[in-house]
Amino acid sequence: MSSALVISKQGDGVPIALKLAEEGCITKIYIQQAFAKQSLRGYKNPQQTPGLSMLEQYDLILFDMVGMGKKADQLKSKGRAVIGGGRLNDKLELDRVYAERVIQQLCPGIKTLGGSKIGSVRQLQQLLQEGRPLTVKPLDNKATSLTLVSKDPENRTLKGLVQAYGKSLTPCLVQDTVMNGVEISTEGWFDGDRFSPGMFNHTIEHKRLMTGDHGPQTGCMGNTVWMTSRKDELVQRGLKPLEPLLRKANYCGPLDVNCICTEKEVYFLEFTTRFGYDAIQALTELCRQSLFDTLWKLSVKDSGSAKFWSDYSISVRLSMPPYPSEGDFHLLQGVQVIDPPKEAKGHVHLADVQLVEGTPVLAGVDGVIGCLTARGRTLREAQKRVYRTIKNTVLSDDIQYRQDIGHGVEQKIEQLKIWGWIS
Repeated sequence: MSSALVISKQGDGVPIALKLAEEGCITKIYIQQAFAKQSLRGYKNPQQTPGLSMLEQYDLILFDMVGMGKKADQLKSKGRAVIGGGRLNDKLELDRVYAERVIQQLCPGIKTLGGSKIGSVRQLQQLLQEGRPLTVKPLDNKATSLTLVSKDPENRTLKGLVQAYGKSLTPCLVQDTVMNGVEISTEGWFDGDRFSPGMFNHTIEHKRLMTGDHGPQTGCMGNTVWMTSRKDELVQRGLKPLEPLLRKANYCGPLDVNCICTEKEVYFLEFTTRFGYDAIQALTELCRQSLFDTLWKLSVKDSGSAKFWSDYSISVRLSMPPYPSEGDFHLLQGVQVIDPPKEAKGHVHLADVQLVEGTPVLAGVDGVIGCLTARGRTLREAQKRVYRTIKNTVLSDDIQYRQDIGHGVEQKIEQLKIWGWIS
């Protein structure tokens, strides 16, 4: 029987651990942050482990978040099968200035937005006076809600937010806002030597809390995911040139390059060098084999045999207030918010969860209930399925979710094809 360990900072990998356990894999998870240790209480598989000992007993070790690269590299050097961690992973995602330099040096087919690295609120306020719409991206892996995007040349709302948020925004990177483009993420899975030829995919993500792309930025409120090939133009420009760098670092796992495409140019935004949430859950809908087999084959450089459906997959995130704001999430502990029908359980990916007398309830970690997923031959079919499942699953109108995940994506895909960026 297969076994896996998820090494987690604050429980982001709980849905992955639950999926592996659902497949019959003996799964344990180590959660570093104390506030998240109530996750998965009551579960026997997956189960929390209090420390990192006897790591040789696991067939596969997964890192669910950047920031633990040193430990991941140590385990790789000892011959452990590790996915999703490494010092290069940390550097590419956490250091935006370094990431832009990598793109400039290795990917000449992609433009960078440059910008200014700002260390003080006063400098930031001065920059906002320059009369062009700007985007503020806090560094050091700060909360995504602190990413501020202005489409107003005078940056009037942005000035007020900078005044309100103050030092929590700095240090940050300030860039020009790309006004007329399509944002898309292109992901490949690297096995230590090369990108797996059958494991490239695209994601169009909805990050704002409310339907219609209104409200605060979140990590993710939903995704549309579909597979592509190595011949895809964005794969050729944004991923293939990185292979020598990744090979040198013994990189193993997903690498996502997030860009904005216009008719003439592709502009780099950022790397995601770990499992993307909730895109990884959507991707599992497309796997024609178990998630464990998919990841195991990648770790032993046999991922060329991995098979995926050529459908569209959609994920929709469910959450409870005060998410995405900070608050007393522990007050939610023990609250039952969903009751999925039996036939839908394979499409429900829980996150903030523990088990009480056999019933999944909120653990009170961060208010992210999880996400629901569905696939379809068309986007419309996938949308119909996922929202039907949500209707049959949620127990309260207090649950937050967007009602438009996938809307407008067909037009974006068609535009990207017309411009020649995707196939």
